[in-house]
Amino acid sequence: MMMAVAVATPARAQSLIRDAEIETTIRAYAAPLLQGAGIPVDAVTFRLINNPRLNAFVAKGNRMFLFTGLVMRTETPDELIGVIAHEIGHIAGGHHVRLDDNLETLTATSLLGLLLGAAAGALAGRPDVGIAIGTGAQQAALRNFMTYSRTQESSADAFALKALEREGLPADGLLEFMHELESQEALTPEMQDPYMRTHPLTRDRIRAVENRVASAPPGVRAVPAPWEDMHARMLAKLNAFLRPPGEALRLYKDREDIAGRYGRAIAHYRAVEMDPALALIDGLIADEPNNPYFHELKGQMLFENTRVAEALPSYERAVSLLPEEPLLRVALAHAQIESGDPALLEPAQDNLRNALSRDPSSALAWRLLGQAYGRAGDAAMADYAMAETALRSGDYERALFHVGRAETQLKRGAPTWLRLQDIRGEAERRRDDG
Repeated sequence: MMMAVAVATPARAQSLIRDAEIETTIRAYAAPLLQGAGIPVDAVTFRLINNPRLNAFVAKGNRMFLFTGLVMRTETPDELIGVIAHEIGHIAGGHHVRLDDNLETLTATSLLGLLLGAAAGALAGRPDVGIAIGTGAQQAALRNFMTYSRTQESSADAFALKALEREGLPADGLLEFMHELESQEALTPEMQDPYMRTHPLTRDRIRAVENRVASAPPGVRAVPAPWEDMHARMLAKLNAFLRPPGEALRLYKDREDIAGRYGRAIAHYRAVEMDPALALIDGLIADEPNNPYFHELKGQMLFENTRVAEALPSYERAVSLLPEEPLLRVALAHAQIESGDPALLEPAQDNLRNALSRDPSSALAWRLLGQAYGRAGDAAMADYAMAETALRSGDYERALFHVGRAETQLKRGAPTWLRLQDIRGEAERRRDDG
């Protein structure tokens, strides 16, 4: 399932894409580099921004954001791994976004809103109310926060080269990426990709990477073979979801490998051509019956075409294969709630609580939990969950409204009542700071 937190701008719609398979792929690329640097893999959050420009950045809280434009321009894992290694270098060097005290607690959603330009909310048919950005001066300050110095860039390059060599991974991709940026130097700043402006490129940086690549120890360095296939599937998924269906079908029309069929299955589904879409995904499941993402996609196809009862077994199978993935549990819970079966409300609540224990920042999971509580007749817990939803969506007045309703229905001093006091304090502080 691809979920998105949308951030609308006058020129285009930006969105924060959430997809379990894509995030797993990016995390797999980063894991050896992080571990080699002594950084726990779980300490870093990876998010994908739906934007065609070539860009990436890290923010406080060890959050790494990659633009779809960057990912989709990479034909093999090497180039993307080089960029990830460089961005990890910023994390390891403490070059994070220099946000002031008033911005330190921003969620990924609200940070994205401030960076890209308008209001944030959840898609999938039911947008949540989001945040509004501040003044032009605040945006200028944020651009300054995101700009690294040349010294920091050279330091991140050095880290990336050392980390790639330590893990036996090629640095050629990082060099290719630099040459891509170098080709933009003749363009006006407005025409350059954002990465060029926030990550200053110098000839000395390119020369340092060229020298390291040229002096690499003998022997062919290559990424692990499974990563090539993972990358092809990730690109197929992004191309099929983000390009017009007809364009994606033409792109993969002659591909009979897994990635090609995957891309066509998604493109047919997005074109509302369910017979070929289901035939393709059933064929993929027959080839890889234990692939949770294929079952998830079939569930999404059926669910979004109002075949909720048929979607449930697919989502259940996906969760059984990958029970620790919160996004899959959220998808299953959504289908359980929309099934209209009261007996599934408690399992839906269990799935959402499980998901939130692993990813408490998910406004969508909190909103669905509020719906599940409401349909089960638990008004107090429904208001509590909606307070959490509003807090994470940046709607602080709405959060305070639900806190006020929920705390009158709960026993004073109970754990949930105490959590409501925390929400009240945080919402008031963020509202006043804004």
